[in-house]
Amino acid sequence: MKRRDFMKLSAAMGAAVVLSNAKSAFAAPANDRVNLGVIGCGSRSDWVCRDFLVRPQDDVRFTWCCDVDSRRAANRANQVKRDGVDPKLTQDARQVFDDPSVDAVVLVTPDHWHALHTIQACQAGKDVYCEKPTSRSAFEGDMMVAAAKKYDRIVAIGSQTRSAPYVLSAKKFLAEGYLGKVQFVRVNNMWPENRPSSTQPKLQPPQELDWDRWIGPSPYREYAPVFQQGLAWGYWWDFGNGILSTQGHHQLDLARWVLDLDIPKTCYSTGGYDLKEDPTMTPRQQSVTFDWGEYLMQVDQIMGVPYMLETDMVARQSDIFPYWPQNSTRVEIYGQNALMIIGRLGAGWQVFVRTKDRQPVVKQQEFGRYTNPEHMSNFIDSIREHKQPNAPVLEGHRSTMLVHYAHMSLRAGSVKLEIDQQTGKVTNSPEAMNFWRPEFRKEYDIPEIG
Repeated sequence: MKRRDFMKLSAAMGAAVVLSNAKSAFAAPANDRVNLGVIGCGSRSDWVCRDFLVRPQDDVRFTWCCDVDSRRAANRANQVKRDGVDPKLTQDARQVFDDPSVDAVVLVTPDHWHALHTIQACQAGKDVYCEKPTSRSAFEGDMMVAAAKKYDRIVAIGSQTRSAPYVLSAKKFLAEGYLGKVQFVRVNNMWPENRPSSTQPKLQPPQELDWDRWIGPSPYREYAPVFQQGLAWGYWWDFGNGILSTQGHHQLDLARWVLDLDIPKTCYSTGGYDLKEDPTMTPRQQSVTFDWGEYLMQVDQIMGVPYMLETDMVARQSDIFPYWPQNSTRVEIYGQNALMIIGRLGAGWQVFVRTKDRQPVVKQQEFGRYTNPEHMSNFIDSIREHKQPNAPVLEGHRSTMLVHYAHMSLRAGSVKLEIDQQTGKVTNSPEAMNFWRPEFRKEYDIPEIG
């Protein structure tokens, strides 16, 4: 995205950049910088840290790198060091929280650590940037929202599409009624790869890895190398909520945002949850229906389909649309007058009306751009002005709750859940509510924030 486009987005969201020292706009002195600690130094943190450091104001520094694997912390420190100063290293995030010079923390950990780290950071007076999805369970998300409010901290979620100008224009297009009354929404989450095998070799963890701390709040299980390979940990219920969470969250959040959706009335989920397989693993195939009263949202997930592809970086950075029929992450919005197809993370949007001579007719469209750096920059601006970011924790929690409802329905036996639209609680299935608040290990218990 060009800088002028980013400034347009900032103005549209009321997010004009105001630094504490206007003279430092492009070369911030040390006493006017935002000091960050990154917690979780795996592959995803490479992108996240890099996009914080390309902020034009050059007013961000990473002063801590924390990972339960000391090798990863050291590798990330080599990447993010600036001004000839090496970030401090630790395997225990509490050291980062205890450092009064740290302004905010960047959480790039597996999902099962998001809640406890966010709460601890808020209690220590730190602002938080947390990668999506917000939480591993509904209770954890509730407590993250409560902690941000109680301790008056800025907590932003890594839903980068919320910093995209093309989505703002799509939202405006819908609000002005050009699509007609919206009647149905379909969210696609279809991926070439498959889950890892449910049978994994149990080995001794490397000496550089504090395995007990990696497990953290989750039930203890023996070390297997797969748990540290990319996002593979997310395929086990103990650590995540499958690809509907690690990937589908982006599409669910996009759909919620452009349509101004909050809490659904009902949720029904079915899919490839086979107890003959490893019951500790998340499903490959899943179909979910949400009812908001005015219309339905259908979420379709499948894995192991190599012909379904995510929008590539060339399309995200130029005036190109994906080939929508085989785009794995498209959102389809069906109105009385036309169909809008919109994609996450820079894919853009197009509106189709009735075909002519069997060829598509595009009524309106806008190309997208990838907005990772702008999203991180918005978090820094939000810290400086102490205002809500583009992707506040409550919105991240609401989108993650759609994942939780889907899995609660599925794991309770494909029960159609009735949901209180004020509290978000399930009212008709005690079996489903058993998944609201999982057991946590005592030494890593997640506190209840009143």
